[in-house]
Amino acid sequence: MGETNQTTITAIATPHGHGGIGVIRLSGPRSHLLARELIRLPDANPAEIPELKPGRPSLRTIYNPVNGLLIDQALVTWFPGPHSFTGEDVVEISCHGSPVVLAEVLHLLTELGADLAEPGEFTRRAFFNQRLDLAQAEAINDLINSQTSFQARLAARQVRGELSGQLQPLRQSLIDLIVRFESTVEFVEDDLDPLNLSIFLLRIDEIIGSLERMATSHRVGRIVKFGVRLALIGRPNVGKSSVFNALLGRDRAIVTHFPGTTRDTLSEALSINGLPVSLVDTAGIRETDDPIELIGVERTRSTITEADLLIAVIESTSELDAEELALFEEIPVNIFVVNKCDLGSILRRDIIMSLAGERPVVELSALSGTGLDRLRETIYQTIVDGGGELDESSIITSERHYRAILDTLDHLRRARSDLTAGFTEEVALDNLHLALRSLGLITGETLLADIINQIFTTFCIGK
Repeated sequence: MGETNQTTITAIATPHGHGGIGVIRLSGPRSHLLARELIRLPDANPAEIPELKPGRPSLRTIYNPVNGLLIDQALVTWFPGPHSFTGEDVVEISCHGSPVVLAEVLHLLTELGADLAEPGEFTRRAFFNQRLDLAQAEAINDLINSQTSFQARLAARQVRGELSGQLQPLRQSLIDLIVRFESTVEFVEDDLDPLNLSIFLLRIDEIIGSLERMATSHRVGRIVKFGVRLALIGRPNVGKSSVFNALLGRDRAIVTHFPGTTRDTLSEALSINGLPVSLVDTAGIRETDDPIELIGVERTRSTITEADLLIAVIESTSELDAEELALFEEIPVNIFVVNKCDLGSILRRDIIMSLAGERPVVELSALSGTGLDRLRETIYQTIVDGGGELDESSIITSERHYRAILDTLDHLRRARSDLTAGFTEEVALDNLHLALRSLGLITGETLLADIINQIFTTFCIGK
């Protein structure tokens, strides 16, 4: 694939700050030699230093090779290439997690000739040395930056190569088609007969169908990666802040019996079945002459336009008035919550069901927690569009992957159209080659320098 790296790079691979352990990583042809320079006194015979055993941590004393001053005791592990993360010789030095100690060891390694690693350079080398493909490399960054269990699980599956594994047979089918069409162009006597043409159109349709399913998953994949903004709306004193606190599992919003307590929007992050959600509590919407409350109402209306999902909160202890009915007919509510069910109900069920139509209605007591689990599940199912259990192995979370799949589909459809319109296989071949190129952008079979650079500069240093 590749890029030849003659330099040896180094970086601190653990987060900045104090900790029990701090790891310094080396990769490149001189990694083993440089590590040995740190674990011997200046006047010691190199031949007398015990060898580092491949893959086995060894407790060693780290010295300044110039003046012999002791720096730290550390676990030093040598991973000979190509059986390492980067495919090169790699050494990891696990020091005590003092920023001062780590900075001094890093400085000594650069004095000995190592280069400071650029962001993502270790993973970049792993990619160019074919230890992983581009989709797996990107998933490592997603795994590092994951904030929910769902995000982490999805990224871990892609690091393991599940997405690449699904793409590989599609890529091979495309190659098989191209080879067949190329031979037809080369040998005129092998022109496709109608039967063979229908078989190859079927194969193109199968590839298109698989890629369309992947493309469809991107809507959920984008939510998994970036989350959704969910706003609680309704008139004052229906219990929006109580629902807000109940979903968070703690008292974040002020709750009183006085209407109009919430004067501004309040936002908090939470996870619902592993999906990241930004939950927003809003001021109650009503006609008011109070200038402060009026600002809150205007901010609520602004939040409504920005939200991905709207939950209308209604109280069970009063009938819907004309103002509420007009509000919920005007706003595209996704879920209706009937709150305060522990206090009884005078709300006419037929009215709320008529208002909701096909949209879900959840009865809830934010005070006791009754109905809270159902509300969480309803939010989850609404986010994933009623899809039930998701096939995690086929969810596309990357915008770059999504665009590459759309481009591939476009070229495949053009190739199919060329064939059905009676054009020669040579005409269709151009689009089949472009489809293969677009598909290869995902895993890195198609190399474009600007894309590669853009991907790895988003990584942290040391990864």
